[in-house]
Amino acid sequence: MIIGTAGHVDHGKTALVKALTGVDTDRLAEEKRRGITIDLGYAYQGELGFVDVPGHERFVHTMLAGACGIDTALLVVALPEGIRPQTREHLQILSLLGIGNGVVALTMADIAADRIPDVGAAVQALLAGTKLAGAPMVPVSALTGQGIDDLRGALLAAGGAPRDTAGYPRLAVDRAFTLSGAGLVVTGTLVAGRIAAGDRLLLSPAGLELRVRGLHAQNRPAETAAAGQRVALNITGPRLSKESVARGDWVLHPALHAPTASLDARVTLLDDAPRPLRPETEVHLHTGAAHVMARLALLDAHRLEPGETALARLTLRQPIGVLAGDRIVLRDSGATRTLGGGVVLDPFPPRRGRRTPARLAQLAALETADTDEALRGLLAVAPGWTGEAAFLRARNVEEAARPRLLTAAGALAAGGLILSRAAFDGLRQAVLAALAAQHRSAPELPGLQPERLRQAILGRPPAAAFAGILAALLQEAVIEQDGPWLRLPGHRISLSPQDERIWTAARPMLAAERFRPPRVRDIAHSVQIPEPVVRATLKRLQRMGQLVEIAQDHFFLRETVAEMAAIAAAVAEQEGVLTAALFRDRLDNGRKVAIQILEFFDKAGVTLRSGDLRRVRADRVGLFGPGTKPEA
Repeated sequence: MIIGTAGHVDHGKTALVKALTGVDTDRLAEEKRRGITIDLGYAYQGELGFVDVPGHERFVHTMLAGACGIDTALLVVALPEGIRPQTREHLQILSLLGIGNGVVALTMADIAADRIPDVGAAVQALLAGTKLAGAPMVPVSALTGQGIDDLRGALLAAGGAPRDTAGYPRLAVDRAFTLSGAGLVVTGTLVAGRIAAGDRLLLSPAGLELRVRGLHAQNRPAETAAAGQRVALNITGPRLSKESVARGDWVLHPALHAPTASLDARVTLLDDAPRPLRPETEVHLHTGAAHVMARLALLDAHRLEPGETALARLTLRQPIGVLAGDRIVLRDSGATRTLGGGVVLDPFPPRRGRRTPARLAQLAALETADTDEALRGLLAVAPGWTGEAAFLRARNVEEAARPRLLTAAGALAAGGLILSRAAFDGLRQAVLAALAAQHRSAPELPGLQPERLRQAILGRPPAAAFAGILAALLQEAVIEQDGPWLRLPGHRISLSPQDERIWTAARPMLAAERFRPPRVRDIAHSVQIPEPVVRATLKRLQRMGQLVEIAQDHFFLRETVAEMAAIAAAVAEQEGVLTAALFRDRLDNGRKVAIQILEFFDKAGVTLRSGDLRRVRADRVGLFGPGTKPEA
């Protein structure tokens, strides 16, 4: 169980931890000199781990870093002074962080025992309506030892919050230092999963690779650590140093590394906030042990009154690591008081449409902490699908748990999306309807290319995801593909007798010298048909997807163009650069024709030219169909 202290400065938090554990958590020289806690302090006794936080108002940001991951709050109120400003603010922070277990220690009972009834009643009134309402209250004296055993028993009885060790590991770093003979050590609370010696993880948001050489859990050497424990990791990595680690970083599984610069959350403004929260307010955002400036925009309200809640988009000045369900605390732009806080709903929100009814419905579905329920709710609203990688990462779902999640939600995965079966069936019908409409309006054409087809679908799934959906439909054989064209299985193109005669004669001629095919005049002379008639036929064959006009009156077979695109990519990969001379040599062609082909590829977006050099766009190489990759 991790216990975090809370309370006003000089109310005896550090002395109380020392009385409970025998450890003085004030380790800095300045702390000794000034007699106040400035940084986080740590102490352990058995299964209890204590995080001692500063009580001074100037160090609330440090208190917030220490409050990350605690199970139980030890709220400290000095009997001589009673409730003070940081007593209230720390209690508000505990409530915003969702901490519902706690014990109240009324300190200095040896010198102010007569104040116990009045201060106790005031504290009970303060706690009323919070998650710590009814928390046990123990008068103590760190100096004489009065009540210390009773306080220890109350803490043990309070119990820790249940921790789910499923999911990938996430450790919130709150301290980094080096030890002679060991090297770099980072400490923090393991908020999810398990970590074992030998694990290969990442430091996020920097993305630095690391290996766990050894670890301590709850201040004891261990082979593994589980969520809910204070952990010290001895780590090593090729680019790691003490300077590369900062409070607020995460040590986590690579699958969770996705720093975000924006997030959507449900936020609550405290009852005693000085004024309503207006759009585009600058705030200090605290989550985990991280602290960053953010701009807050309300999504379902024009302004937020004290005591009210709303959905909000927070745009961060720098990317941080955060997942769904993480708690956030917001302080004013001057960092002088806590304004409110809430819970992250979507750490990877879309850039556009953040206030649309569909988006607000999605966020409403994401408000549940239950992952199965969240996915079912999300798929029940428009558009009926969500990005698979982003959802699984946001909810920290391990790959091994993915099949069970899909089954529980009655969903399926295709092309990087998770879809409801109704949404997938709707997309199938939309694809079939769009192709049928195309065949009716243009029966002489082979069908639609994927992007044109995607543009015809209401809702327009992401391009990469749509490719996966098409792959699933091709596997079902409800659609067919001919090069870059998609069609319904029954769709066939028929040529007129004259076109058929010309095509029958022209195709072997175009295939015989595929990289240097004859021009229109040569084909017309060979078949003894007027040049305009042959040109019109070849133009129709181009619209049907059989030919590609590279230059004026210079037609190539479509499969030859696909092959040439693959050759261009191979040259660029092997030589590190694509030039007209290299391309000409590979085709064994004339320079003029090679340049015409490359200029056509430039216009088609297959290549990007800079002077005499070109690079090939890998995502466009297959524009004309699958070309056979040339051998080196």
